[in-house]
Amino acid sequence: MKLLEEVQVKNVSFQNRIAIAPMCPFGIEAGEDESLGEGILEYYKRRLETKPGLLITQAFKVKEDKSVLRGFGITSKRQLEDIRKLADLAHENGVKIITQLAYPSDGHHRHDTIDFWRKDELKEIEDSFVKAAYNAKEAGCDGIELHGANMFFLNLFSSPITNHRIDEFGGDVNGRLHLARNIISRIKEFADENFIIGYRMGWNQDLETDIETAKALEEAGIDLFHISYGIREADRYMPKEYPSFVSYPGTTREKQIGPEDFDYNDVVYTGSRIKEHLNIPVILVDEIWTFERGEKLLEDNAGDFIAYGRPFLADDKFIVRSKEDPSFNGCFKCKDCAWFYDLYKCPKVKQRGYE
Repeated sequence: MKLLEEVQVKNVSFQNRIAIAPMCPFGIEAGEDESLGEGILEYYKRRLETKPGLLITQAFKVKEDKSVLRGFGITSKRQLEDIRKLADLAHENGVKIITQLAYPSDGHHRHDTIDFWRKDELKEIEDSFVKAAYNAKEAGCDGIELHGANMFFLNLFSSPITNHRIDEFGGDVNGRLHLARNIISRIKEFADENFIIGYRMGWNQDLETDIETAKALEEAGIDLFHISYGIREADRYMPKEYPSFVSYPGTTREKQIGPEDFDYNDVVYTGSRIKEHLNIPVILVDEIWTFERGEKLLEDNAGDFIAYGRPFLADDKFIVRSKEDPSFNGCFKCKDCAWFYDLYKCPKVKQRGYE
């Protein structure tokens, strides 16, 4: 099974191509000082013991002055102690860990904008990303992922829908990626062949812009590419039942651009098309659900890693059960996903009774 084959990025070897997608386990008490805490470490431990290839953590905020969603820090001694514990848990099980980094903006869905930030403020944010990446490396992580998707800060810069700046931080794709390119360039100064720089990109309003942006990111020096949805107005389809304050998949996405014989949604299709134009590995994610469906994508060379989010949230033994039955789906695909509110209310979690 290709999904279980080893793969290498730079000098980093992964025991398989299964990734735990970056999703925050709401409902589990966090630690003091915005650290992970024992409850969340235990949540990760149970999933790491099933030996995926890669864990991409939930987003860690690079600045302490704001908080968004479930923002954990990556600056204080207490915070870094827990990140080190998580890295050790991963490595004990042969899993590589990439820490997702984000500036804690309110997000486009909460009317956030990047058009009026002063250049000195952006330089301070750039410094914060670089420092956070350095802290992740010192804590034993195998890489970082810049969070440039899902309507948050870097996504607001990269999208022509939300970036209306007329200075060097706006305009064409290179201008819109100016801040990200600066961050990547500076991280590369200390990121050796054993440390990966990844980027999670929010899709744009058309494939051409997606491909152009992804190629520019590869040129800037990223080692691993991860696709997700982007600015609300750029989404190919936004189900009416989504709460007004979020833009996450609740049940399924209706296809707008993917061909009818492509049995996956447009997030996956976009990633598969982008892969044709890149020379770095691509992570596919979003409603892939099963080993069987993930394996098909790998066999077709549509991606290099398959990331699963809700299947891991709903069932900490997702890998074990999927090895026994590749069609196993650990998620009920509820319209009103409990992940937004409290993991313990997930009917699958209640059914298993192991959380």
